[in-house]
Amino acid sequence: MERPKRGTFAIADLAPSPSLRQRQKNRRCARIIAAGKKLFSDQGYSTTNMEAIAELAEVGVATVYNYFGSKGGLLANILRPELEELIAQGRLLLDNPPDDPVAGMLSLIDIYRRFQNSWDRKDALRAAIGPGLSAEPVLDVLSAHAENRVKEQISALITHYQTQRKIRPAIDVTDAATIIFFIFNQHFIEYITRDEADYTQMKMEMDRQISFIVSASSVSGMT
Repeated sequence: MERPKRGTFAIADLAPSPSLRQRQKNRRCARIIAAGKKLFSDQGYSTTNMEAIAELAEVGVATVYNYFGSKGGLLANILRPELEELIAQGRLLLDNPPDDPVAGMLSLIDIYRRFQNSWDRKDALRAAIGPGLSAEPVLDVLSAHAENRVKEQISALITHYQTQRKIRPAIDVTDAATIIFFIFNQHFIEYITRDEADYTQMKMEMDRQISFIVSASSVSGMT
């Protein structure tokens, strides 16, 4: 009879599986997140309280506070995976950007503009992204993280086009990225803080202004 071969098992085979208590905690956490997103989407962030979230998730209110600390902490945990997915999409674009600098920058900005698509109500976005609109430090931290990642990717895209000799070498990458981010951020903030704001109009104005900045910075834009 052939002996079993040694050393053929993976290290992962030795890793302990989550305990029953941990699995139960994970399930409760998932239910709370699902309940929070549903209620924030259906009836608004500001009008949703922790008691309603706990009731829908079928857990005690103390459990919600224990897991997330506050309503803002719960919202941050809901939004963070969505933001990380957009950041990942931005990295993919940077791996193979369009040849045209204007098309490339608009494509990158459009990735982050999609952030609002999964939220019918704007008040959750106002709480999370609006500068100075949140009383929750955890949301301020999330907003700062998102801002830094977007600026980094805008800078990386400008640098790419400079190495391709499509953006003038005299253009300061940090300054250009700051201006483009400012245009994006100001339009986005105006859109989520004004219920009557029109998305199509916002996108058209933002695209026009960003296109102008990139075109003026490009080699083809030199006179």
